[in-house]
Amino acid sequence: MNQITAARDRILAGSLAALSDGELLAALDAAPLAGEEIAILAWQTPAELTARGIKPRHAASVAAAFELGRRGAWSPPKKGAPILQPDRVAELMRPIAHADREEFHAILLDVRGRLIRSECVAVGSLSQCPVDPRAVFRPAIRENAHGIIFVHNHPSGDPSPSSQDVDLTDRLRAAAEIVGVMARDHVIVAAGGYFSFVEAGRWSRR
Repeated sequence: MNQITAARDRILAGSLAALSDGELLAALDAAPLAGEEIAILAWQTPAELTARGIKPRHAASVAAAFELGRRGAWSPPKKGAPILQPDRVAELMRPIAHADREEFHAILLDVRGRLIRSECVAVGSLSQCPVDPRAVFRPAIRENAHGIIFVHNHPSGDPSPSSQDVDLTDRLRAAAEIVGVMARDHVIVAAGGYFSFVEAGRWSRR
């Protein structure tokens, strides 16, 4: 009995949770990936998986399995849900945490800090994303939002803010006062977690 058949037999026997990562990959006919770090494989494209030594159709199955797992586990805040807590912001924006280029999003809030919607206002490169304050606040003004949370990602995997991030935060907070929209936080999301200016105590009263 080969490794693939053995893994599938154990799954059919009800032992799914007891299988190792390598056995689960074997069940997808992706045994060459056994031993690789799952956290890395989970976000790779079929082409990247193929480069690791498995056939394209098996790479497609692996990528699809990981995507289904993410969709099943993802429970983002819905419209009308409170979203002032940074961890809820990070959960809402989890899809961009592993993006390969920087994106800047505006999360629009009602007067009670509940989610109206989020909107991508800028897309940049691997290491930077030029942001026009007018583009950031345009959706908030259009939706008559009371508050706004700024969010962007770091493709490097490290959510720590750069000096440019700090400067941008200050400029956007100043602009928020001018347009009459309450800036509530700036959250940076990445594969390594998230950073909240408010949670870190770097959101002093203006």
